[in-house]
Amino acid sequence: MTKENKLQQMYVSPKARGSGVAQALMEDAENRISTAGHPMAWLACAVGNGPASRFDEKSGWTNAGRHVVALDTSDGAFPLEVWRFEKQLSTSNVG
Repeated sequence: MTKENKLQQMYVSPKARGSGVAQALMEDAENRISTAGHPMAWLACAVGNGPASRFDEKSGWTNAGRHVVALDTSDGAFPLEVWRFEKQLSTSNVG
């Protein structure tokens, strides 16, 4: 799922890992963000999630460092420190 220029949520079940579905989902999200006219996309990855961060880097994303995001909870916002990954996208060759 995307929201503006952020890849908001992506999950692949353990059974589907290694099948190429994660790469297809990532490419779809990048295309959606690019088609919406955003030249740069970003995503948040839990600090310490080695498999996800390696996948993001393998997919051409750059770790831009630690970032705090506010998660909505029933008790209000909860600050969570994450790695922020960014990727420059081409808006000229979408299709």
